[in-house]
Amino acid sequence: MKTAFLFQVAESRVLTGLGVLLLPAAPAHTLASLALHTSLPVRLIQPDKQEISATASVEEITRTGEPAMRVLLLTQEGATAVPVGTAVWAVG
Repeated sequence: MKTAFLFQVAESRVLTGLGVLLLPAAPAHTLASLALHTSLPVRLIQPDKQEISATASVEEITRTGEPAMRVLLLTQEGATAVPVGTAVWAVG
């Protein structure tokens, strides 16, 4: 996969011992085409323009009364919450 915009972060949740879950502001169609648990190198571009390289895995969550949603789980050690509005790009 070449560099490709995946989504803008609407919400991030720190999952103790697992990483940080990134939920998209709109359906992330590119993620839907990838197998669950696919590992991706990503670049996060925060609203203040700070760039962070990270590793994420494709996951799926469900919420009551809503369809399943593909999300990313940042899996590198020391991952912290990501600001709303951060752009997530697949790299590589």
